[in-house]
Amino acid sequence: MLRLRIPRYPLHVVLRRAALAYLIIWQLSPPLAYGGGWRALAVMAMLLWLALDTLEARSVLLRPNWTVLATVGFVIYTIGIEWLMPEYGAINRHFAIWIMLFFLLVGESQRRGYNDEAKFCFWVVLLVMPIWVLTTLRGIDMVGGDVSRTISRSSDAARDLTSQGIGGFGFVYTVILCLPFLAQLALRFRPVAAERMQPRWIRRFKRLLIWGNFVLGILLVIRAGYAIAFILSVLAILCVLLIRSRQTMPFAISACVVALLVLLASVSLEPALRSLEGVVAGTEYSAKVRDILESLDDGESTGTLGMRTERYYRSLLVFVENPVIGSLNIDEIGGHSSILDRFAESGIVVGGLFFALLVYVPLRFLRSSHVPIGLGLAFLILAIGFPMLNPVFMSWGLVLYVFSRGAFVVMCLPLDQGG
Repeated sequence: MLRLRIPRYPLHVVLRRAALAYLIIWQLSPPLAYGGGWRALAVMAMLLWLALDTLEARSVLLRPNWTVLATVGFVIYTIGIEWLMPEYGAINRHFAIWIMLFFLLVGESQRRGYNDEAKFCFWVVLLVMPIWVLTTLRGIDMVGGDVSRTISRSSDAARDLTSQGIGGFGFVYTVILCLPFLAQLALRFRPVAAERMQPRWIRRFKRLLIWGNFVLGILLVIRAGYAIAFILSVLAILCVLLIRSRQTMPFAISACVVALLVLLASVSLEPALRSLEGVVAGTEYSAKVRDILESLDDGESTGTLGMRTERYYRSLLVFVENPVIGSLNIDEIGGHSSILDRFAESGIVVGGLFFALLVYVPLRFLRSSHVPIGLGLAFLILAIGFPMLNPVFMSWGLVLYVFSRGAFVVMCLPLDQGG
C-alpha cells in the first residue's frame, strides 16, 4: 500500500514554488504563447517571486553579486534606449531577453542554499515537457515536417498551430539544451545512497521520467528537421558519453573522436536513411522514414547557409562601423545571432556583458572538478553554439540557469553556494 508523506512548507516557500511552477508551465506550453492573459499572469508571478525574494536573508536583489548587477544594468539600459529612442523599435523588443534574464535571478537565488527549489523546478520541467513533445511529434506527423519552422514565424498559421499544442523553433531548442543532462542521468548516473532509500515506486517513476524525456527529445530533434539542432545534439550527447577525463591527452583524444563522429553522423544520416527506405518499402515504417527525409530536405531548403551567412555578416559589419555604442537600431542588424546582434546593436561593452551572462554558468560548472567533464563541455557547447547561430528566447533561460542547476542537485554533486 502506497503511503505518501507530504512535507509541510512555510507559506512563503509555497508561494515561491507556485510562482515558479506557473512560469515553467507558461514557458513550456505552446497554447499559452500568444494569450495576453497568460502573459499578465506570468508578469504577476515574476513580481510575486521578486517580492518574496526580498524577504529572504540571502536575497539576490538586496545582496547582489556581479551577475545580478549586470542583469539589472542590462535591463535598465535596454529599457532606457527603447524609451528614449522609440523610433528604433517597440518598447518591448527585448521582452524575451528580459524574461530569460529573470531566470538568471532565480538560478542565482537557488545557488544560495535553495537546492530543494532547484530540484523542484527540475522535476516540474520533466513532468510538463513530454506532454508538449508528444503533441508536437503528432503535429509533425499530421500537419507536415516543416511545422516547427512555420511556428517560428509570427503569423496566423503559427497562432493556429500553437493553439493545438504544437511547439516551434524555441520549444525544440529548449528540449535540445536539456538533452546532455538527460543523457548523463539516463546513461551515466548511478543513484547515491540517499536516492536508494526512497520507495521503489518513486525511484522507478523518476527513471521513467528521465528516460521518457530523453527518448522523446531525441525523436523530436530528428523529426523537427533542423540541421543545426541535429548536429549540436549529437555533439552534446557524444561529449557526455565519450569524454570522461580532465587530463590533457585523454581529453584531446576524446574531443577528436567526438568531432569525427559528429562529422560522420552529419554526412551519413541522409544516405543511411535513403538506403533504409528501400529496405522498409511496403512496411508500416516506410512512411516514417520518408517523413524524416522530407523533414531534413525541408530544413535544408528553408534554412539555407547563404541566408544565415549574409545575416551574420550584416551584424558584424554594423558592429565594426559602431564598435562603442552600436547602431542602437534593431532594424539594421542581421537578427539571426543573439550574440552578434547584441554587439551590433549595443556595442562592445553591453554586448560583452550580454555574452558574459550567457556563458558564465556553463563555465562555472565546467571548471568545477565535481561536474563530469563531458557533461560540462556539452553544456558549454550548446550554451555558446546556439546563441551564436540563432536568436535566444524566453525558455532558454529556464534551462540555462534553473534546470541545469536542478539537474546537478539531482545528481547529488557538491556545487558551490554564493552569498
